Amino acid sequence: MQLPAEILAKALYDTFPDPVLVTDVDGIIVAANQAAVTLLGYAEPDILGMEQAKLETSAEGLLSPGQTLSATEKEAAGWVRRNARLRCKDGRVLAVELSQGPLSAADAASAGTVMIVRDLTRLNQELKTGWNDRNEPEPFLRSALDSVSHGFAIYDPADRLVLCNTAYRTMHADFTAAIELGKTFEEILRETIESGRYPQAGSTPEVRQAWILRQLDIHNNPGEPYVYQISEDQWVQIEDRVTEDNYRVGLRADVTDLVRAKSEAERLGFILEGVAQEVYLVRPKDRSIIYANKAARDNLQYSMEELRGMDARDLNAEYRPEEISEKMQPLILGKTKVLQLDTRHRRKDGSIYVCRIRVQRMENAPEPMMLSLGEDITERLEIERALDRKQTEFESLVRSLPDLISRAHPDTTLTYVNENYARFTGCKAEDMVGRKFMEFIPPEMRPDVMKKISGLTPERPMKTLERQMQDHAGEKYWYSWTNLMVFKEGEPVELVSVGRDVTDSYQARERIAHQTQELAMRNDALEQFAGIVSHDLKAPLRQIRLFADMIAEDVGAGKTDELEMLSAHISDRGKAMEQMISSLLEYSQLAYRTIKPTQFNLSDAVAEAWSNLVVHASEAKARLTIESDAEINADFNLMVQLLQNLFANSMKYSVVGTPVVVRVDVETSDTEVSIAVADNGIGIDPAQAERIFGVFQRLHRDELQYSGSGLGLALCRRIAESHGGSIALDASFQRGARFVITLPKRGL
Repeated sequence: MQLPAEILAKALYDTFPDPVLVTDVDGIIVAANQAAVTLLGYAEPDILGMEQAKLETSAEGLLSPGQTLSATEKEAAGWVRRNARLRCKDGRVLAVELSQGPLSAADAASAGTVMIVRDLTRLNQELKTGWNDRNEPEPFLRSALDSVSHGFAIYDPADRLVLCNTAYRTMHADFTAAIELGKTFEEILRETIESGRYPQAGSTPEVRQAWILRQLDIHNNPGEPYVYQISEDQWVQIEDRVTEDNYRVGLRADVTDLVRAKSEAERLGFILEGVAQEVYLVRPKDRSIIYANKAARDNLQYSMEELRGMDARDLNAEYRPEEISEKMQPLILGKTKVLQLDTRHRRKDGSIYVCRIRVQRMENAPEPMMLSLGEDITERLEIERALDRKQTEFESLVRSLPDLISRAHPDTTLTYVNENYARFTGCKAEDMVGRKFMEFIPPEMRPDVMKKISGLTPERPMKTLERQMQDHAGEKYWYSWTNLMVFKEGEPVELVSVGRDVTDSYQARERIAHQTQELAMRNDALEQFAGIVSHDLKAPLRQIRLFADMIAEDVGAGKTDELEMLSAHISDRGKAMEQMISSLLEYSQLAYRTIKPTQFNLSDAVAEAWSNLVVHASEAKARLTIESDAEINADFNLMVQLLQNLFANSMKYSVVGTPVVVRVDVETSDTEVSIAVADNGIGIDPAQAERIFGVFQRLHRDELQYSGSGLGLALCRRIAESHGGSIALDASFQRGARFVITLPKRGL
């Protein structure tokens, strides 16, 4: 029976019942326990120093530590078990079973053997006494056997069970109830089968009988040990032996863990064989290959027999063997657990391929081992080089484009910007990556931009919008941005944005729109002019013709007393026509001239307009107040003209005997400037709020009291509209007249 060395060392001097002898390297007995002294009859001083060979009756002697054992004699871990005969001091010869194994030692001088002796003579005598005379073996023997985890049983020459330990009973769960001392092996089998506790035997009498005969044949004619599955998840190794006295000894060992381990190892080997990567196991001591999977064998064109034992360095075509050893040294010494490098492997036919290997030291292996995973990356390198070329071409293309290009995560975190975009913002491209591009958009535009990006869907992943941008120098441009959201399985994964400078086209469109507006205004003016010519100018012409006819009649009749009066009327009507034509000329020149907007303070235009009316202001005892100021973008001269017309009307339509007070207020918002001009005059009927802005529209016919051509407010409207703004009468104002001028804040 094979025993582990640590158990032997403890039992040798404590409770182990069998005799134990220890010899040195020369075969001299150096130790013996009390059981050995008692069995052989020697006093301890006599047996110590004796040659081991003198104990056996034959010249064969006991095996020395250096003696070679045959394969059939060897046990696990170097132990040997065999039958022999020993001579006692009193001349008796004992039949014994010897279990002999090496004695581990730190140095060769301390080496030796350990021998366990089992007295078969006494055992046989006890068994021959009969199971019916003694129902149980000696207590110490039963206790010793029950402490062993392996199953053990002895059947006498009549095949009756005379001895078994607890492990033997419990190892066969289906047989436990039937195992009793005195029953034959066949009786135990049949009782178990008839109780239905052993379905493996079959269900019909014929099948069961055949199965019993097979089991009896194996029991009576034991061969090599074999593994048998006794349940779904339990395996037992069965080993039966027949002694010289025709006793059958049965040994049962639970090998479930070993079977599972073997199964796992086989499964792992099967998996490794199917792995596409090259897998190697290398022994660090001599760099020899222990294992290479199918992928490695196929790629290298070697068989497993050719690779086994080969120096792994011989496969390398990139480095010399000493260079490989130097690179592997940190791994071999345990300074690092994993090593990765790219190299080239040489096939059996001499061809070479690029291989990326990852080597890992396996610390939990029975011996130091290195696991190497290799991958043929020749194709991958070609793909990477092709991608690098494409990337270079892409970068060259992107650099040559004048557009602003960016790539970002769906939350607008930038992952790439081209140099044009970086130059526009005044930042470095690498500094922009990682920031959200919303940071580079004016705050007032961010909600609208984010709304458009959030509206991108797999059905409509792309949208275009125009927005004004300001570069790092403060210059303003108009850009057309196209945003493309890339979706994968319905989820957004990347946002690609391209911005193109459309400032010129935007300004061209603005100019066209402005020119279109001006053209519409000119057409409207032409229509009004045609109406004026056909209506307003006809009246004085009719009067001139009437007075001319009257003069002709008086001259024909010889009358001369009214000629002076009639000619005065003709002259007066001619002057009225001349004034109307001059007013129309002024209207067309001021209202439709090309404006030249500049940035200036409103108070400057107010002061200039009031200064032009200083004489009229003095006569009307007029006073101007302005409580606030603002910077506006407009044509300075036209704004002066607009304010001057409003101030002149305030002085003209004043309350008799009341000093004129004109007040100017200004308010600003994000998009516009609002200018209010109010006075304390006679006011305007709200019903006439729109009519007063018409050409030659006069609310007061008495030209002696309220002179004018009726073009002032029409001119004010044209000037306001030419700036993209408006002018209107505040109908809610009750203490005079109040006009509100609205201009876009950013101008044209």
